[in-house]
Amino acid sequence: MSKYDSKEILETAEDRGTRFMVLYTHIQRRLYGYVVTLVPESSDVDDIIQATVAVMWKNFDHFEPGTDFAAWALCIAKNQIYNYIQRNKNKKRVFSLKTLQEIEVAAEQKARDVDRRLDILRRCIEKLSSRDRQLLTLRYEVGATLKNVSERVEQSVNTLYSRLYKIRIALLCCVQKTMRREDTLS
Repeated sequence: MSKYDSKEILETAEDRGTRFMVLYTHIQRRLYGYVVTLVPESSDVDDIIQATVAVMWKNFDHFEPGTDFAAWALCIAKNQIYNYIQRNKNKKRVFSLKTLQEIEVAAEQKARDVDRRLDILRRCIEKLSSRDRQLLTLRYEVGATLKNVSERVEQSVNTLYSRLYKIRIALLCCVQKTMRREDTLS
């Protein structure tokens, strides 16, 4: 997930609802991934997400522009999950608070790792030639197929497949090399 400047978004969006939806849309998958990691029942996940978003909306005027919207949302979700555990500790099989906290630490680390990899991948994509970046953009457009991309760039499907394979390998090597270099520097 890329970093979004909540202050900039809040200044440019027209109204409260638009500002909230823009910020929420950017963190929606991360929030869902966080909750689904900590809650075993999928129906309960949906209920917790709904409750979390309701609390976020109710308290949105208290969100401080320029701070981390995702961290704010995850904190609210964590409270909703704790409430869920308290309500259901005798009714359903739920994680103990200690187990939940251990899973939460692991989930947060995993989310940071994914964010870091995505950031590095973006930097690696920027290093590609404009032609290779364009090829990736065409290939990963919604509804794109190798066949229709090959027609657009006037290359055979096999040639395009081979070129995309080489680009992916180059990106993988770039990401791995960058991660190793950054790890040794820190």
